[in-house]
Amino acid sequence: MSEEIFRVTDADAGYRKNCFIRNLSFSVTKGDFISLIGPNGAGKSTIIKLLSGLLSPFGGKVEFLNRDIRGIGNRELAKSFSVVSQISGELPDFSVKNFISLGRFPFFDILDGNDADNSYIEMASRTGVTRLLDRSIRELSAGEFQLVQVTRALVQNKNILLLDEPVSNLDYRHIVMIMDILKNLHNEGTTIICALHDVNAAMDYCSRVVAIKEGAVFFDGEPDIVINQNSLSGLYETEFYCGISPVTGRPLVLPVPGSFR
Repeated sequence: MSEEIFRVTDADAGYRKNCFIRNLSFSVTKGDFISLIGPNGAGKSTIIKLLSGLLSPFGGKVEFLNRDIRGIGNRELAKSFSVVSQISGELPDFSVKNFISLGRFPFFDILDGNDADNSYIEMASRTGVTRLLDRSIRELSAGEFQLVQVTRALVQNKNILLLDEPVSNLDYRHIVMIMDILKNLHNEGTTIICALHDVNAAMDYCSRVVAIKEGAVFFDGEPDIVINQNSLSGLYETEFYCGISPVTGRPLVLPVPGSFR
């Protein structure tokens, strides 16, 4: 039986007094590659924040390795998994090398006078950002910065990754690059939970899809089983064509123009 990493039980959550997640229950087991899909505002980013401990539920419980996440310190959580979030506003003028090295900060003990290690070098090579190491993160394109964020997360911890829309607003080359990296990590045993807008990417890369609508689980299961015209039409309230990709042999979905309801 697979080890349970996260368990969410009857959770309500939101911001200030506004509740966006209602009575949410699902679990994440070791080795899952889960995509959270659903309409804008459904609560996908809020779920990532709940799992990461950045947001506490109004009610219900979020557990990490059978412990209430509210009782676990921030530093212990930072050592246990990595988070890639959407960053807004002006970026600090850090070099890529220094930004990636921040991934080791939870493990740095200033009392021992330890220097940060050089694990960023290996990861930068793996994700293809070695050529960017001496540049400022302010100078990067959206795709380059997303790769740098993923690299920083892997330097911190590559056992468990939480990613909030890691390929949003990226060109096709960078989408494939990042999703290929995540798939390779998953094949090596990494547990991944990511919010995605691209249903085809979710089906091609992920082992499980959790669809969120109005703050609750709409459907949950293996992509080949749960993704179809009826489930997607109910989730997004527009019609879909579902077929088979002639390239990958995997399911392919397309929204039908003029079918907005």
